Amino acid sequence: MLAELRSALGFARLRDVPLYARRLTGLAVSSSDDFLPPIDPAVGRRLSGIARAVRGPDAPPAIFVHGVLPRSGTNYLADMLELHPDVFAYPGRIWEFPLLRVADACTAAQAEFTYAFHRNAEVMTPWDMLAYVASGWLAAMQAEAGVRRILLKSPHVQNIGLFRHLFPDDILLLCLRDGRDVIQSSLRTFKRWPLGKSFRQMATEWRHGTDAILSFQPGGPNATPNAHVVYYEELVCNPAAAMRRVIGHARLDPEVYDFARLASLPVRGSSAVATQGEARWQPHEKPRDFAPVGRWKAWPPHRLSRFQALAGDALRRAGYEPAP
Repeated sequence: MLAELRSALGFARLRDVPLYARRLTGLAVSSSDDFLPPIDPAVGRRLSGIARAVRGPDAPPAIFVHGVLPRSGTNYLADMLELHPDVFAYPGRIWEFPLLRVADACTAAQAEFTYAFHRNAEVMTPWDMLAYVASGWLAAMQAEAGVRRILLKSPHVQNIGLFRHLFPDDILLLCLRDGRDVIQSSLRTFKRWPLGKSFRQMATEWRHGTDAILSFQPGGPNATPNAHVVYYEELVCNPAAAMRRVIGHARLDPEVYDFARLASLPVRGSSAVATQGEARWQPHEKPRDFAPVGRWKAWPPHRLSRFQALAGDALRRAGYEPAP
């Protein structure tokens, strides 16, 4: 536990100190701008231009899986997609790709770059360095994958508003799961983590993340044909039908997909598996009583009321069943 704490603090920057202080005291640590930062339309067009110039006009669209929070099903969806023979998962053994989550660090590096020679600021706009990093990295990954489609995932949606500008031609799959089940699973999975989030922090972040995800739905301010919201509950309860929709959206051939293996797909990282540490994230046979949907129904009334007060409106907008 102490080693994990030292590791986290070792990567902390001076401006992170207030955030960690708020986290330790249980106060809210997220805001809507953390997920949908304001982006000038001209800047957005420039970022898309950089992406297309660096990756080239014939680059196959990569597939990105992002989750509303850890425990929202990104591992499960990625494992399902990996059953398709045209998918090349985790090039370079990048098991998680949290580039958008650390986008602010790239802007800090760009600020230092322009500070070293001020006239560079005359020809650069915000997020330029991030665009070049993202596009160059994906170009290298595509060279490794050949003609197959790259699959990358992250269990976070911080700065997801940048996606359609940085990755204008790529596929975005947004995993949404009932926030109450997300929190229940997180409390069981990450209870040892010394900087773990409180109930209030997780509920607030789920609300912000859910609002960001819903903004990509048709008619939303970030709607794009390349984005698709995937409900974890549908993946669990009707995996074949859900995957047919996902495959169609990702522009993959459904005729070569191995639907027969869906039912026996192992689980990874489930809070229902008793293993700890790295072993938890290895494939495990699905427990016979595996039922990850609706665990929140065992919550006491005071916990249900608290979640309702913190994130009830987002729960309703996402279409989830309200607490009795």
